[in-house]
Amino acid sequence: MADSRVYKFGDSQLTLAFGDITTSEAQVLVSSDDSYLTMSGGVSAAIRRAGGNAIALDAAKKVPVPLGNVAVTTAGTLPAQHIFHAATIGPSSAAEQMPPTEILRNATRRSMELLDALQLQSIAFPALGAGTAKFSYEEVAARMAEVIADALLNRKRPVDVTIHLFDDSGRKQPFDYIRFFEEFAARVPRIAAREAPAQPSTNAADAVREHVFISYSHQDKAWLKRLQDMLQPLLRKNSIALWSDTGIKPGSQWKDEIERALATAKVAVLLVSPGFLASDFIAQHELPPLLDKAKQQGVRILWVYVSACLYKETEIAAYQAAHDIAHPLDKLRTAKRNEVLVQICQQIKAAVNPQEP
Repeated sequence: MADSRVYKFGDSQLTLAFGDITTSEAQVLVSSDDSYLTMSGGVSAAIRRAGGNAIALDAAKKVPVPLGNVAVTTAGTLPAQHIFHAATIGPSSAAEQMPPTEILRNATRRSMELLDALQLQSIAFPALGAGTAKFSYEEVAARMAEVIADALLNRKRPVDVTIHLFDDSGRKQPFDYIRFFEEFAARVPRIAAREAPAQPSTNAADAVREHVFISYSHQDKAWLKRLQDMLQPLLRKNSIALWSDTGIKPGSQWKDEIERALATAKVAVLLVSPGFLASDFIAQHELPPLLDKAKQQGVRILWVYVSACLYKETEIAAYQAAHDIAHPLDKLRTAKRNEVLVQICQQIKAAVNPQEP
């Protein structure tokens, strides 16, 4: 799965991209904040950490900012020229009087107007209000799309607009944002029709492989949770990205989502147990494509011996285990089990990023 999509509007373009907005090279970064620009949570706190307290000191001179409006400040030590602070959280009385849809439209429209007023050519938005303000991604996608599309269609001077999708808690993975892309296209088809073809990679198979696919039996959900918890520090640092079927949204075409995840996995972790080997779905739909990609395209297979089983009677035995299989995890005491889980996580990290120490 590509981590961005580009939509063309003449010489201007809109990009939706997974990533940290503080790494953007745009001339303007947009921050989503409360009316007093406290920069205390979500994307605003990330921008403050990256650019320094000079941003917050400058912002303090501009408060309060009316709900849905935007204040302009220095970008501190960031390479951007300005930070646009969009007030998406206000006093309860103001929030009750202005619906979330109007807040999003006003803040996005005002940001685009200020970009023109300052004669700048690039701007990077977060998904406004999708963090601390708790606006739904569907609402954010539709409303921001409407305003940005109108702004790009009606301009003579080309600009580059990017919407960054990022979760600084580290709990969301790229597949969690599939719904954002789908809503963006479904609610605003005029933008979907302008999607630019993906740029070919010199090695397309490698270019799209970006995450760790976890294959497990639903009987072993507790073991999946233990592994996910142990991996959280790596997830927060974006050292790895995980996919398991727990990320599939209700109503989604689950088989299609699993096939997409299999097709784009860089590393596969198998939680091997009697339940795993007994699963017809795993045996028929997950293991065959994973093992084939391991042979043909270099996908790394690591397996975890959760509980004693007849793994030697399967192809799994030919692949590297992520720990000493003389001791299945369910035979270990808590302290020793945690030590082994740490070793497993280190193996996963090394498989995803072999160049990192």
